[in-house]
Amino acid sequence: MFESLPKIYIRVAVALPISGTFTYTVKGDLIKKVAVGKRVLVSFSGRKVTAYILRIIPPEKRKGLMDINAIIDSYPLFPPNMVEFFEWLSSYYLYPIGLVIKTALPTGLNVRIPDGTEMPAKGWLDRVGLLKMVFISIKKGAYIDRSLFEHKRAPKNEGEFLEMIIIKKEISLHELKATFNNGAYLVDKWVKRGLLKKYLKAVVRDIASETLFISPNPPPLNSKQKEVLENISEKLKDNAFFTCLLHGVTGSGKTEVYYHAIKVTKELGKQSIIMVPEIALTVSMASLFKSRFKDRVAILHSALSTGERYDQWIRIAKGDADVVIGARSALYAPLSKLGLIIIDEEHDLSYKQEEKFRYQARDAAIVRAKLSGALVILGSGTPSIQSYQNAAKGKYGFLTMPKRILKRELPDVTVIDMTRFERGPAVRDDNIMSPPLKKAIVENLDQGKQTILFLNRRGFSSLYLCRFCGEAIRCPNCEVSLTYHKYGNNLICHYCGFRIKPPNSCPVCKKENLKPYGFGTERVVEVLKDVFPEAQVERMDRDTMKHKGEVQQVLKRFMQRETDILVGTQMVTKGHDFPNVTLVGVISADLSLNYPDFRAGEVTFQLLSQVAGRTGRGNVPGKVIIQTFNPSHYAISATKDHDYEKFFSHEIGLRQQVNYPPFSLIANVRFLGNSKTKTEEIARSIGIKIRNTLKKQSKGKNSIEVLGPVEAPIAKLKGKYRQQILIKSSTSKYLNQLLKEVEKFSAQILSSSGIRMIIDVDPYQMM
Repeated sequence: MFESLPKIYIRVAVALPISGTFTYTVKGDLIKKVAVGKRVLVSFSGRKVTAYILRIIPPEKRKGLMDINAIIDSYPLFPPNMVEFFEWLSSYYLYPIGLVIKTALPTGLNVRIPDGTEMPAKGWLDRVGLLKMVFISIKKGAYIDRSLFEHKRAPKNEGEFLEMIIIKKEISLHELKATFNNGAYLVDKWVKRGLLKKYLKAVVRDIASETLFISPNPPPLNSKQKEVLENISEKLKDNAFFTCLLHGVTGSGKTEVYYHAIKVTKELGKQSIIMVPEIALTVSMASLFKSRFKDRVAILHSALSTGERYDQWIRIAKGDADVVIGARSALYAPLSKLGLIIIDEEHDLSYKQEEKFRYQARDAAIVRAKLSGALVILGSGTPSIQSYQNAAKGKYGFLTMPKRILKRELPDVTVIDMTRFERGPAVRDDNIMSPPLKKAIVENLDQGKQTILFLNRRGFSSLYLCRFCGEAIRCPNCEVSLTYHKYGNNLICHYCGFRIKPPNSCPVCKKENLKPYGFGTERVVEVLKDVFPEAQVERMDRDTMKHKGEVQQVLKRFMQRETDILVGTQMVTKGHDFPNVTLVGVISADLSLNYPDFRAGEVTFQLLSQVAGRTGRGNVPGKVIIQTFNPSHYAISATKDHDYEKFFSHEIGLRQQVNYPPFSLIANVRFLGNSKTKTEEIARSIGIKIRNTLKKQSKGKNSIEVLGPVEAPIAKLKGKYRQQILIKSSTSKYLNQLLKEVEKFSAQILSSSGIRMIIDVDPYQMM
């Protein structure tokens, strides 16, 4: 198309913290290789950097435009229809577009150029590439005679060796060596004789270890599932953007509806994305879909190795996958014919990225679907307040599945008022287990059933206190107490990772006899092993799930009933289906309830309802016991009654009173610095500038409210003092305009101050 032109012009985004895009020219033999979605090497500010081709544009009458140095890729890494999506992400979340794309691409595809003015040697372009393995096949024109198998001096397994190659036609050397102990010798022998040939072939790295169970045959749908699917199918056939909220109680069969919706999408010649909030949930979801769609399923998440993620990305970009499953990063799957995005557990806070590029994957997925003309299904048993309000106002379609499949009953929920046991001798070990919970565990074990115990706090003890002055051992980098971990005998900060051995004396009063107080999952496991010595107990939290494959192994042992009691943080609350679990215990419902955040009630209701949904999914009814010091709280009473409407009506009233989302949009402008005084000074200065800027605006100023600056709830974190300004607005347009102004004028104020400013749009972490 462009070969006859002397040069063409391209618009690129550079992989640097630089706003905007840049024009370069392409000449000579490189012209025929140009395509949107490819990486190029360009000179920028005196160094060579990676850039991404966004557009091929008309010539620009400007002097000084530079030629690109090289085209890195042989085929595009993302389709042209994703460019507008990247631009929206950059504009809405105020993050450089080059870094947006860099975040989207697998690690290993971001080129690092060695120092020096000369072009690096061949092989520098990627840290990873397609894996190549040695394969064996029969050489063209060669003929295998039966007498070869029967030669007296031939090894005994030679006939079997040749038979395998004849049947498979092509086989890897690795498999032959694993099957025959003399495989390498036999290959070399017959290659020399001209019968076999040996060659390299690119292969996709095996991630089959992700498989948890096989489910090739979908069960028949019940009437409610069919009704919901019919609605979804009609929307898919409209071939236009639409968003549906699917409110289905835990165990109502949402996953099977997802499967059939994807099947319809595939029949229409379109592709699908399934997003789940936790990497651990991709295991069961991928197992189901891979057993039904075979190799047309790709998996994308950050726990894959660099090479595995590269392979999956290239497969998707080349059109070798119809379904992509993953956590947040699945949002960026380079699908050119996107027809459906499913966001499972859409309410989950994990969809918000909290570092560097702070985006909300659920909200961004809706925008991507809009730009692609695709359907979005937001699935949840406990929808977010925002999504449910959008459905109530008619902005989203609304589908419900209010009952469990196979007429299974929702679990019976008992709320235990822990104030009854606060002073009594009946409960030991810091009130970890009330007598009713202990009794229920005993009965469950006697019946051969499994139990899940939920506590959203890691470690052995939450505090390490001086018994004389009451001072807790605190992190020197963060204004938080250290958590005691008995394994390794360490006091650890869960924010910055600081760790020390427990001191012998109090740092304040210098007296000895310090003691751990409170409890975490590690402590719960120790108590359980002491109280129930015959039971097999396992723990599932970030402390125990540090290495690749550990989540799968714990889940597999629990699925195979090798574990009697599984103790965990919120990792155990989501999406898992264990038919033999008939008891769920919530050790303390108050941890999330007392969090200083306007979403505390919502998070508590969702966590409790989700973990309650793990029980009673088999033939035996489930039971839930919730321990709390605040049994009358509306979030807990709504959980007990399985009454989302009751919870929503109370929560939405509170939000409206204080004008918090969904009645406003918010942004958190945060300041981090080494000096407390300097950080406060800069925050104050920018706060004044924001208010002055608002006064000068002709439009939108009455729809914006500025709160602060104030000290952040955690005033010091990772060695940095923290101040923040909260901005509320009734419209995204005026909020975005103001934030862009803040970015501009703050650059000079922050220059050489040593203070860093972070703008978090739609924040979920207010601490």
